This record gives sequence, C-alpha cells and structure tokens, in this order.
Amino acid sequence: MRRGLNGVASSARRQALALLVGLACGTGCRHGAPDADVRARFGVFFGGEVQEREQIPLVLDRARQTIGLRLEFTAAPTAARELVWELDKPAGKKPNDTTRVVAYGEAKTRVGETVQDVPLAFQQNDRPGAWRVRVTLDGKRLLDRPFTVIPASEAPSED
Repeated sequence: MRRGLNGVASSARRQALALLVGLACGTGCRHGAPDADVRARFGVFFGGEVQEREQIPLVLDRARQTIGLRLEFTAAPTAARELVWELDKPAGKKPNDTTRVVAYGEAKTRVGETVQDVPLAFQQNDRPGAWRVRVTLDGKRLLDRPFTVIPASEAPSED
C-alpha cells in the first residue's frame, strides 16, 4: 500500500514540477521569441526600401511591382541560418468561399551580409482578400502579420 501512495505522490510532484516549468517558460523563456539581432519586414520593394503596406495591389508584373521580405541584421551572421516564410492566402474562386492555401519557401541566410532581400511574386491564380505573412529564422518567429491584397484596379494612382 505504501508503494502505491509513493507512486501517487511522486506522480503528483512530477505533474506539479512540469506545470511550474511550463509556467516559467511561458513568462520568461526565449523559446520562440524573436531575435533582437534581426528584424524582418514584408511589403513592396520601392526605391531600395521596403514599404510595409496594409493593402497591396494584386500586380502580377514584377517590372511594375515587387513584393518580398527583407531581413536586417544588427551584425552580419557568421553562419548560415534557416529562413522560412509562409503566405496564407484565399484559394476560393468565389467571394464567399473561405478556402485557404499556404504557400511557403525556405532559404539560408548569407554569411557576412547584414541585409538579405527575398523577392516574392503574386501568382496567376492568386486572389484579392485577407492574407497573412509569417517568417521564422532558425525556428523562431520574427514576423506574423495580416495584410489585404486588393485588385490592381483599386490601387491608388502613383501620380
């Protein structure tokens, strides 16, 4: 009988310890926290800058508009790091269709470079609507933000 009680007490102690460790990590561990040494930006490349817009026109011609990611490191990486990005976008052909698709890509950062651009492009079957971009570096989330893709005909003129 004593063995059973020890087992129960032991099990309760292990569960309590696991709970405390989980709470501590939730409030103070850096697992999954963004790196302070790098900043990720997403938007439209224009004049050597990245314009982080809330609305991006659905322009397929990369000569007219280039979208993409920019990583800005405070110190150039001394080793290649794993960069992963996702674009969560509407897939339905009708306005009330809520079907989604996620396009993703991956790359390695370049050693010795403080800025790395990753040009992306809209595809022929892309649709206007609510989109989301997510970027991770070595498994840590750097960017997760929504944006809206609008029809090119609704874009403000650049005059």
